[in-house]
Amino acid sequence: MLREVRDLRARLEGSGIVVPGSPVCPRPVTWQQLTLGGPVPAVAVAITGDTVAACADQARAARRAGADLIELRADLLAVPADTTPASGPEDTPAAITKPVRWAPQELAGLWLAAVRAVAAELHGSGVPVLLTVRTAAEGGGLDTDDVTYRAALADVIERLGRERGAAAAVDVELARGDLPRLVRLARRAGLDVVASSHDFMATPDDVEMLRRLHAMQDAGAAVAKIAVTPAGPADVERLAGAAARARGELDIPVVAIAMGQAGTVTRLAGGVFGSALTFATAGSAASAPGQLPLAQVRAALAVLHP
Repeated sequence: MLREVRDLRARLEGSGIVVPGSPVCPRPVTWQQLTLGGPVPAVAVAITGDTVAACADQARAARRAGADLIELRADLLAVPADTTPASGPEDTPAAITKPVRWAPQELAGLWLAAVRAVAAELHGSGVPVLLTVRTAAEGGGLDTDDVTYRAALADVIERLGRERGAAAAVDVELARGDLPRLVRLARRAGLDVVASSHDFMATPDDVEMLRRLHAMQDAGAAVAKIAVTPAGPADVERLAGAAARARGELDIPVVAIAMGQAGTVTRLAGGVFGSALTFATAGSAASAPGQLPLAQVRAALAVLHP
C-alpha cells in the first residue's frame, strides 16, 4: 500500500497538484470528542440495521470496536407495510390492497426513534452520531421524490433541535436541492450539515467534482463529501487529485472517496490527499462498496499518520 500511495502522490505532484499530506483545514468541526479536519482522518462506522433495535445493537458493537463516529443510515430502516383496502365490495380479498406512501412527518418520526436508540447506546462514550438518509437516486434505501425528502429531513432536523445532543450532524444531499435552507434549519437546531454527493455509475470530470464541493461550502455546510465510482486507476487518481485541490481551496473538512475495490487506496490513505473521514465496517454490512474492516483501516492510518 505504501508504494501505491507514494506513486500516486508522485504522479499528482508531477502534474502540479499540491498534495497536503493530511486533512488539516482552517475550519475543522468538533463533535463531542471527535475533531474532523485535524491531522488524522476520522473513522466512521455506518449502522445498517432495518429495525430500531438492530441499529442500537450495531451501535453498541461499533462503539466497542473503536469507531470515531457512528453514521446512522436511517434510509435502511424497514418502513412498516402500511396499506389500505382497494375500493370495491366489502368482500374484497384482503390481499388486494394498495400501498400508502408515508407522510414526511411519519418518516421523520421513524428516523428520530432510531436516533434516540443509537444515542442511548453511545451515551457517555464521546462518540457522535451522523444522521444520514440516503436516497435511491444516490444508492440508498429511500425511494421518494425530492419534495418528500426535503420535507421529512426538515421535520427531523427541527425535532432533533428539541433533543439537543441526540445527533451531532445530518447528511444533506446536494442534488436534492434546498441545501442552504436545510443548513439554516440545522444551525438553528444546533446541528452541523455534512453535504454530500454520491455517484454510483461513474466518476465526474475534475471540474464537476470541485464544483460540487465548492457549492457545498458556499451553501454553508460544515463538511463537504463526494463519493464516486471509478472505472479504473485513472479515475481513482482524478478523485485523489480533486481531494487535494479541494483541501487547498476550501476552508471546511473535505471527504473524498472512490468506491469499490478499485478505490481501496482512498479509504485507507485518503488522509494523505486531504480527506478528513473514511468509513469502515464493524461486524455489520457495508453501507457502500469497498468498505473495509475497522481494524484494517486503523492499521493503515497508524502507518500513514504516525
